[in-house]
Amino acid sequence: MKRTIFGILVVMMALSVGIAFAQDYVGNGAPKAPKAYSLNIIGVPGDKNPDMSDNSGHRIFVPLDGTAKIELKKGADFAVLDANGTDGPAQFQLPDPGLDPYVVGGDMTGVDTISDYSVFVRPLGPPGGWATITTCADLVDSSFAGLLPGSFVRALNRAGAFDGYASVEQVGQDITLRQKGKSIFQNVTAQLLTIVFKVEVDMNPDPLVEDIQTFYVRVPIFDPIIQNEYWEYDNSGLKILQVRFYEVGTDVSANDGDLPPL
Repeated sequence: MKRTIFGILVVMMALSVGIAFAQDYVGNGAPKAPKAYSLNIIGVPGDKNPDMSDNSGHRIFVPLDGTAKIELKKGADFAVLDANGTDGPAQFQLPDPGLDPYVVGGDMTGVDTISDYSVFVRPLGPPGGWATITTCADLVDSSFAGLLPGSFVRALNRAGAFDGYASVEQVGQDITLRQKGKSIFQNVTAQLLTIVFKVEVDMNPDPLVEDIQTFYVRVPIFDPIIQNEYWEYDNSGLKILQVRFYEVGTDVSANDGDLPPL
């Protein structure tokens, strides 16, 4: 009976984060789907240099306490390009997620919101630590490829710790806090593969009359609207964050309802 209740809770949790395949899970919250790649983000104390030997390309080192930059590079395969995020930016290569940008709450006709793969994370190591991860990028097309219903005025996102804009969404303490006992994977595809911009738009074509309205726009990484994408990893004592990429899709628009009210 206990196992049955646990399984129901896992499925309900998956539905709440926009997973597109909630019917199949294993006991640790991960989907029953081919695993494309596994990555460990490891926090190390500031007085220790991480050992880069024999990492098999599946580890990135970040400060145990502090903020690191993990630059995202587009490629056909998953790969760690620079494992050391303690002496400058680390680099991680991953495929295009195959998503379209869109205005949240707008016309979704023909918009692809199902990712080509999904990202799950769980905290490991001693209890107590946690981290936040925020996807950031430079905005290079303020028209958002013509998606906005009016004229762009400004983006209201905070600045990223290493330049660019930080997404309104993030992987937060509620997901990464390492508690005692079994650690469960959670779906963070939307938070790590897209950036949500909060933008002000002037809806009045008359330059003498302003009609400012606010919109959310979700933009996938590697879209021409943005560039210089990275993950801002702000660590508060989390020893290991396990990141897994699965060959199955997630509907990122399911996260739109969790955005703060405009």
